[in-house]
Amino acid sequence: MRPMNPYQQYMYSYPHKTAYGALSGVSLVDYADRLADSSLYFHIPFCQSKCGYCNLFSVMGQEYDLMEQYIDAMERHAGQISPILPDSVEFSDLTLGGGTPLLLSVPQLERVFRIARDQLGFRPEGRQVAVETSPAQTTEEKLVLLKEHGVSRISMGVQSFFQDELTRLNRSHTVEQVKDAMLLIKRADFTCMNLDLIYGIPGQTEESLLCSVKQALSYDPEEIFLYPLYIKKDTYLSSRAVMRQEDAYRMYGAARRYLRERGYVPYSMRRFVREGDAGGLTGCGFENTLSIGCGGRTYIDELHFCMPYGVRQSQCRQILASYMGEEDYLAVRHGYILSGEERRRRYVIKNILFACGLSIGDYREHFKTDPRQEFPILEEWIRQGYARSDGEGIRLTEEGFCLSDYLGPMLISDEVREKMQHSEISPMLEG
Repeated sequence: MRPMNPYQQYMYSYPHKTAYGALSGVSLVDYADRLADSSLYFHIPFCQSKCGYCNLFSVMGQEYDLMEQYIDAMERHAGQISPILPDSVEFSDLTLGGGTPLLLSVPQLERVFRIARDQLGFRPEGRQVAVETSPAQTTEEKLVLLKEHGVSRISMGVQSFFQDELTRLNRSHTVEQVKDAMLLIKRADFTCMNLDLIYGIPGQTEESLLCSVKQALSYDPEEIFLYPLYIKKDTYLSSRAVMRQEDAYRMYGAARRYLRERGYVPYSMRRFVREGDAGGLTGCGFENTLSIGCGGRTYIDELHFCMPYGVRQSQCRQILASYMGEEDYLAVRHGYILSGEERRRRYVIKNILFACGLSIGDYREHFKTDPRQEFPILEEWIRQGYARSDGEGIRLTEEGFCLSDYLGPMLISDEVREKMQHSEISPMLEG
C-alpha cells in the first residue's frame, strides 16, 4: 500500500547538514593524508535571484567587487590547504557548483580554474570536470572557456518549458532563454549534458510535465534529473499553495515511464541516463570530497564539515563575510564525526537508494557483519515489496525507487534525527 506522504526527505547525503554542530580541536592537517583520490568541489554561492523553492546557501545579486573578494578568499583557502597535501594526492574530478557559477565573469572563472590547477594540482586530462549553469547565464564566451579548461559535463536547471510554471517557481529565466542556452550548449558539444526538471509545481499537470520532458529530450541530453518540488522554510514558496503529494507522485510515475520507454535508464529516483552512456553503476559510500568556498561540504572518512548554514539573505551574507574574513581555513569548527554505526548507515543509504543496490558481500568485507542483521528494516522492505534480494545483494523494486524519499529517512539514526529536529533549518534540503 502506497504511503499517504511519499515525499519525506531527499537523502542527498548522510548525516544531513542540519545534524552538524560545533567541533573543537579538529584540524584538516590531521586528515590530509586521507585525501587520495578525492573529489574537488568549488562552491560559487552567488545567484542573480533566489528561486522560490531554494533554501541552498546562496547570495543574491551580481556584485563584482564582492565576487572578487570571495575568489580572493578561495585562493587563500586553497593556499593554506596546498602545503599539507601529500605528493600522492590526485583529485579524481572537479565540480563547480552553487549558486550559479557562470554568474562569474570570464576572468573570474579563469581565476577559479587557475586556483584548482596551480594551488591544488588538479589536471583535467582523463577526469570529469562538471559545471552547473542557468539559462540566463549561459553565453558562448563562457562555454568556450569551459571547453578550454576540460569541462566534460554541464548541468542546467531548466525546471519547466512553460512560462507560467517558471513564474510560479519564481525562476528568473524565460523559456526563450532556455532554448537559446540549449542551442549554445549543443553547439559546444560537451561529453555529457544534464537537464534538471521539477514536478509537483502548483498548477502543473501530468500533460504539461510530460510536455516539458518531451521538449528536454528533443535536445538529446545524456542525463535528465527529475526533482520533486519541496516547499521549505524561509523560501518564497513557503507561504503559498502546495500540490498534493499523491498528485506529484502520480505525475512522477508517468514521467518515469515516459523516460524509460525512450531509452533513459533510471539510476536512482531522480537520475536518468540515456541508454548506452556511462551511468556509473558502481557502489559508493566511502568517497571523499574536498570543498573550497563557503557552502560546500567536505567529507574525509568519518569527518564531515562545512560552514554553518543559513537560508535568509541576512544569514547568508553574515556567513559569507565570516568565510572571507577567516584566518585559519584548516581549523574545522562545524561538522559531524561519524561513529562506526553512522558510517555503516551512510554506506547502506548511499547504495540501497541507487541502481547499484547494496552488495551483501561488500558490506561484510568492509564491516564484518551482515546488513540484514544490523538493519532489519531491509527485510521488512523485501516483505512489503519495496526491495528484493537475490542472496548476493538487495535492490529496490520499481515501487521502492519511486518511494526513495519515503524509505530513505527510515534509515536515519535516532541520534541524527534528534539533532536535525533541534536545528533551526528545515531538514528537507536539496543539497
